[in-house]
Amino acid sequence: MIVIFGSGIIGLFIANSLLNEGLKVKIIDVKMPGSATEASVGMLAPLLEAKPYENELFDLMLNSKKIWDSYLENNQLKKKIGLKENSSLLVAMNEDEEASIYKKKEFIKKIGFEGLIYNSSKTLKIEPNLNSNVRCSLFLKNNNQVEPMLLKKFLLNEIKKKGGEILSCREFKRVSFSNNNVSFLKKKIKAEKIIIACGVWSNELLKKSFNIEFPMRPTKGVSVLLNAKKKYFSNNIWFKNIYLAPRDGNKLAVGATEDEKSFETTVNVDEIFYLSKKLWEYLPEVEMLSLLNFFSGLRSTIIDGNPVIGCLKKNKNIICAFGHYRNGILLGPITAKIVCKLVLEKKINDKFLFFSPNRFNL
Repeated sequence: MIVIFGSGIIGLFIANSLLNEGLKVKIIDVKMPGSATEASVGMLAPLLEAKPYENELFDLMLNSKKIWDSYLENNQLKKKIGLKENSSLLVAMNEDEEASIYKKKEFIKKIGFEGLIYNSSKTLKIEPNLNSNVRCSLFLKNNNQVEPMLLKKFLLNEIKKKGGEILSCREFKRVSFSNNNVSFLKKKIKAEKIIIACGVWSNELLKKSFNIEFPMRPTKGVSVLLNAKKKYFSNNIWFKNIYLAPRDGNKLAVGATEDEKSFETTVNVDEIFYLSKKLWEYLPEVEMLSLLNFFSGLRSTIIDGNPVIGCLKKNKNIICAFGHYRNGILLGPITAKIVCKLVLEKKINDKFLFFSPNRFNL
């Protein structure tokens, strides 16, 4: 029996992969506020997420993107999870942003990829609903997107169909470990492996059970879903501060704020105002957009910017899978692949040891 703590996208990807290997899986869904999945826009864009100094993380993103790309061959799956083939425009609105775009193009070229710089008129020809004071843009092919809540629903259904069990728990103090026994709601589960995939709440469980605490902080993100009176964009649109993803039915997902203050998840007026203000700056016809919904989530952010994926030195039967910051959706497939190999005690590629929890000497 494999026990997974956490029913976010990472935990669900892992559970589905383990069930595909014929293993028995129980997910303990700890009902804590601030699921990062709900606030995610679902961009699958390693070239735009990557920073020049994040070589290992970028490689991890590319490995996961390859798995995502393999899903495009399954039309039925694409429809169920809202997976769309798309391109991205990184848009510059001023001189400094224009300079950054040229630097981004050079960075992309150095790592073996190609992006096209479009001037203002070409950018507006492609996306006429942008503000006319656009200076230029960087066009990138194959920067796809997925709808996070459709993805979560699909994975939950797959897990139930394959015999996985999902148990609910309201708080961590009801859970305890003894060797490989998990005590939970007056039950004891004998687990061969225990996987910690609770996102930003993983520390609470690890500290309580093993006196281990990772250098991790919560990063609150707020996104909104808008309705437009017409099809607004054909591509995913990235600005310096926000990004926009076109959805079916003339909808538009917009994200996201970043706030590292606390575990508070309430959506505040100033956060909606921030996103609205940016839309006013970037789009000429904001009055055509109406607010359908808003979402808040807590991203788990590790101090070095990299996720924690691997076995604990103190107990190799405890496997960590958290700290994905804003890339949980993108990195879900590769994280599941690595964790699955660890559970089966198969050798993983040495390059993935970079993300081991033991890099912190806890």
